Amino acid sequence: MEDINGINIEVGMMIKTQQPSGGILPPAPAQIGEVTYKEFNNKTLMCIKFRKEGQDFDRYISLYGKINEVI
Repeated sequence: MEDINGINIEVGMMIKTQQPSGGILPPAPAQIGEVTYKEFNNKTLMCIKFRKEGQDFDRYISLYGKINEVI
């Protein structure tokens, strides 16, 4: 998978990802996190792992179908 600048995305990189516009609801703000693999419904997906301030658990966002940029 490549980011918007053509850079190959690999596990361990820091990525900024954002939902593209065009849906019913406005896109959520961009999130920054570390690339990892996560299993959802018996599928392994490339995701970012991040933690919101004040929370003590990790969140994951799939990179597929998003606007991704290596930072």
